[in-house]
Amino acid sequence: MYDLIIIGGGVAGMTAAIYAARSGLNTLIIEKAGFGGQVALTAKIENYPSYKEIEGFQLAADIKAQVDALSVESRSANVTGLTKSGDIFTVATDADSYEAKAVIIANGIRRKELGIPGEDKLRGRGVSWCAVCDGGFFRGKKTAVIGAGNSALGDAIYLSNLCEEVYLIFRQDAPVAAERYLRQLEDIDNIRLMPHHIPVAIKGDFTVSALTVKNLDTGEESDLAVSGVFEAFGMTPDNDIYGDLVELDEKGYLLTDSEMRTGTPGLFAAGDTRHKSLRQIVTACADGAQAADSARKYLRQK
Repeated sequence: MYDLIIIGGGVAGMTAAIYAARSGLNTLIIEKAGFGGQVALTAKIENYPSYKEIEGFQLAADIKAQVDALSVESRSANVTGLTKSGDIFTVATDADSYEAKAVIIANGIRRKELGIPGEDKLRGRGVSWCAVCDGGFFRGKKTAVIGAGNSALGDAIYLSNLCEEVYLIFRQDAPVAAERYLRQLEDIDNIRLMPHHIPVAIKGDFTVSALTVKNLDTGEESDLAVSGVFEAFGMTPDNDIYGDLVELDEKGYLLTDSEMRTGTPGLFAAGDTRHKSLRQIVTACADGAQAADSARKYLRQK
């Protein structure tokens, strides 16, 4: 039996673990993939206090090292369910089940998928959602990035240092990213902008060989000879399994108050998974700290 289980090992979850451990709570943190969440998949971070610039995976590793130094127990597993009986929560995973007196949901958000032919078949064989993770496999090759925002431009800029050519595909008139990305884009010769285009199919027998795109102005379809397709056009929450215990907004984000409390006593949420107006590393840290403190207060009253 744990005092606290934290679902998710991103920045919010790991910050919550740090604050919980320092409060003396017996804490378990469960992460389904790699600790660090979206931060670990980000090439460069330039807006986190005390760092002029830092690689995302390095910041994630530094925070995880701090968690480990506090002897917080961690598990790698996919959470499949959350229930409450009396005052006890049961967190079910694909490996085992764990019980706790309080729970913080900090599972973050995941990148959206295209849902086009070839995507599932070639997932992990040229179709990727992480340029930082997989870009090295496409050194000297041609790739495509789908999207027009900060994530897409960041991925395209990162890949431009590795790939022969990078197609940036988006339906808008122009990219809608932060000014710093737009300035960098002006100085890169091997990124080809393709506005008013959408992807309609990914082709290949065993690995990606082409991306079929449609010109929205003419309706014409054409094939781009690429070896990799990187999807970076938005995020979505993954909170269906928590709907019985937490109210969701119309987009599926968890609803909390300012102290990260949900409508279920002892259940809290932190980070990108909850309804909020700003999703940044620093706000995830703040959420995690607040959620852990609220959990501490809740447990003290029991």
